[in-house]
Amino acid sequence: MRWWLALLLFNPAMPTWAWPTTAFLSHYWHRPVPIGGPSPPHWPAFETALSARACGQCHISQYREWRKSRHALAMGPGVIGQLAQAGLGRWAFVRGCLSCHAPARRQWREVKAALAGQPLATLARQGVTCADCHVRHYQRFGPPLEPYLAAGRIVHNGFTPSRDFMRSRFCISCHQFHRDGARLHGALLENVYGEWRKSRYAREGVTCQSCHMPDGRHNFYGIHNPRFVRRALTIRFRAQPRIAHHALIARLVITNSGVGHDFPTYTTPEVIATVWQRCARHVCPGSVRRLVIARRISLDLKHQYFDTRIKPGQSRELSYDVKRAAHATALAARIMVYPDAAYVRFFRAYLVRYTLTASERRTIQRALARDQHSDYVLWQADRPLAPR
Repeated sequence: MRWWLALLLFNPAMPTWAWPTTAFLSHYWHRPVPIGGPSPPHWPAFETALSARACGQCHISQYREWRKSRHALAMGPGVIGQLAQAGLGRWAFVRGCLSCHAPARRQWREVKAALAGQPLATLARQGVTCADCHVRHYQRFGPPLEPYLAAGRIVHNGFTPSRDFMRSRFCISCHQFHRDGARLHGALLENVYGEWRKSRYAREGVTCQSCHMPDGRHNFYGIHNPRFVRRALTIRFRAQPRIAHHALIARLVITNSGVGHDFPTYTTPEVIATVWQRCARHVCPGSVRRLVIARRISLDLKHQYFDTRIKPGQSRELSYDVKRAAHATALAARIMVYPDAAYVRFFRAYLVRYTLTASERRTIQRALARDQHSDYVLWQADRPLAPR
């Protein structure tokens, strides 16, 4: 069974009633999301267009932030390639993907037309758009904006404020599996909200939006952003490695001091900490020690190999106790983040296991090329060693 397909079969559209929610949210995230409908009379074309670009004519900063966000990439080549390969004959699979990657009814119609042979239209290509979160039947919704309302700045034929936009529960429709969803070793495969609920951040009222949308910004920063991730961790590396019994002894400790859920969450990213001895400009043979921080599972969802993620407030330690190499000049340490590690494994297997058209193969190859170059150095250190 395909990796993404298996996930979606266990998690169709993620009904919000599976977790504590409100009457507003239980109706707001019905799939497909009804952003449009009959056009209100006398509305200008850019208001009825419902594209992100149209919204950006007035909401300039939000549009610029969204364009660079992962939400804007939700219908990237990896998703599009799989939908094309599935075709209209497997609409249940396609619909499961679209429930989070392009949830609006108009987007679903555009994808259906594309699977029937037409070019994929603009709104579907935009992934998770402004309208997916803020528009229902052409009416606009969002967090309370009392200063604007008090000043009489009423647009869009009215605006409906809701404090649910400021609560973590708003995000669970796409970022949390149903309580009866796929599990391994008793844990849901996607449990971001569940992890947050057990943390001190939930008790202290620090929501998803507090970290991922500070001051209402629409960057949606996460694991792909080095600066965002670095601020959320405390990293300690013993500055002067102790030499005992001709061995170098050191400790690299990574503490989840600012992430409101497991680090990293979900089964996609991997973080690899490495300590090694440097001989001139090269790695001293036999001196490398690694710590992988991730929840790694098999592509068929049948096996969990390990789960070494760091819960809020907890730490993982890489202890180093290795004989000093004859020509070692420094002890080096580095932490690498691979945000799309599982996708890279998946796309490589996909290209080998399935019969694809030339177009589908090119699309998946573009997805693989993008994801396998998303890694970055989060932190590194180099401690010179005294001559022997």
